[in-house]
Amino acid sequence: MGNAKLTSNTTVSGKTVYYIEADPSTVGVHDLGGANLTTSTKFGINGTFFDDASGNVVGIATTSAGSPVRYNSVEHAAGYTRGTIVAFRPLGTQAQVQSRYVINNIKDANIPLDWIDWAVGGLSLYLNDSSVNTESALTTKLVNVEHGQSVNGVSPAANADRAAVGFKSGKIVLAIIKSAKPWDVRNVMVALGCTDAVMLDGSTAAQLRAKTSTGTVVTTGGPRNIYSYIEVAPTSWL
Repeated sequence: MGNAKLTSNTTVSGKTVYYIEADPSTVGVHDLGGANLTTSTKFGINGTFFDDASGNVVGIATTSAGSPVRYNSVEHAAGYTRGTIVAFRPLGTQAQVQSRYVINNIKDANIPLDWIDWAVGGLSLYLNDSSVNTESALTTKLVNVEHGQSVNGVSPAANADRAAVGFKSGKIVLAIIKSAKPWDVRNVMVALGCTDAVMLDGSTAAQLRAKTSTGTVVTTGGPRNIYSYIEVAPTSWL
C-alpha cells in the first residue's frame, strides 16, 4: 500500500484548511450508503453531488473498471459536462495516472474501462488554464461549461465549506476549505501544489475523517448524510 499525511486546522491562502496528502495506491471511491463520514469508521473526504430525498448520486463516482459506486453514478445528472478526476493505469504498466476531464459520462474520457482505478466528479477549478485568472473568469467558465449555477454558492459566488480533490507529483490531495468561495478553493489547491483539481460537494456535505501520526482521529464537517466518498486507506499515517 502506501502512506498518507494529515494537516489539520491550518491557514492556506487566508482560509482554514484540513487536508490529506496520500499516495495514489491508498485512494479509492466508494459508496457510504447514506451516513455521516465524520462518525463512520472510514477515512477520507466526501465525494460528488447527490439527492437527499432519493439517495441517488448525481455526479460521476466510480470504482475499478468504471463501475458505479451507487445507482447511475457513471454520469453527471441532466446531461451536464463537469470536471472529473480519473485515476487509471495504462495497460501493461504499474504507474497510475491522474487526469481531469470535462465529461458527462465516464466513457467520454475515452479511457478503456478496465484501466480505471476510480473517478470522481464535481466542478473544475481550471488550475492549468491561464485564461482563468480572476474570480469572475472562473465563475463564467463554470456557468458556461459546467452548469455551475445549479450548485449552491457558485453563481453568485458565496462562502460555504468546500471539499476538493486534486493531484500533484506523486500525491492525491484531499482538502476541506472552511467558509470559502470557489475562487478561494482554487487558490488553496494551487498553494498546496496541485497541478489540477475539482471542487466536490460542499456545505454540510463537506466532511473529512483522518488520523494524525500519533493515531489521533481528526474530523471536520457538517451533519449531512452522504452517499459517496473518497477513501484513504494507508498502511500508515505520517
